[in-house]
Amino acid sequence: MDQKISLLKYVLVAALGFGLGGFLWGLFLYSRFPKLEYPLHYIAIIAIGLFGGISLSIFSKNVRKIIMSVIGGWLGLLVGFLVSTIFSYYLFLYGVYILSVVSLNGRILGSVLENMINLEPNVDVGVLWLIFLFAGAITGLSYALFLKLKIWAMIWRGGVGFALASLISPVIGNILGDVLNSTAVSYLVTFSLIGIILGIFLSWGVYTKSKVVT
Repeated sequence: MDQKISLLKYVLVAALGFGLGGFLWGLFLYSRFPKLEYPLHYIAIIAIGLFGGISLSIFSKNVRKIIMSVIGGWLGLLVGFLVSTIFSYYLFLYGVYILSVVSLNGRILGSVLENMINLEPNVDVGVLWLIFLFAGAITGLSYALFLKLKIWAMIWRGGVGFALASLISPVIGNILGDVLNSTAVSYLVTFSLIGIILGIFLSWGVYTKSKVVT
């Protein structure tokens, strides 16, 4: 008899899968320190698409569904990163403008951008939140199509999850990195958390729009 997996268990497994992908993403970026500036790298597509895709469908025990989930993640992240990169100049400008309006017309923004939502020495993360939003929405769309889920539910969760992750994660990563006096910790924590938060949002959408059973 089938037994439905609890939401908490499902989300934790997805967070672990996406978090592992994010950890490998951060490890790769740190290995290129300090030469790399743009964080949307192919290693994120490979690692998050693989481990995240497996985690979203592992409870189905259906090999075909797991494979489709992995392919959906790879394709969504690939297209999302490529399209976001094409429009990166405008997305970056509008993203910074919106942040400046939110942060009292820029009076707070300068120090926050420099010390909290980006990584040393020159890796933009938080200021690219609109790029992450766009890429996450496309990734959510891809998962929806490959896993036969409701499209809008996955689009907004993917977009909002990736965007929030890009703003929250580097703050926590920088704080822990400063406490431990380690740039490596900043990178690993930041991108692990980006993966975890994205995984939580996407798994929430998959869980509520499909039957997850064991």
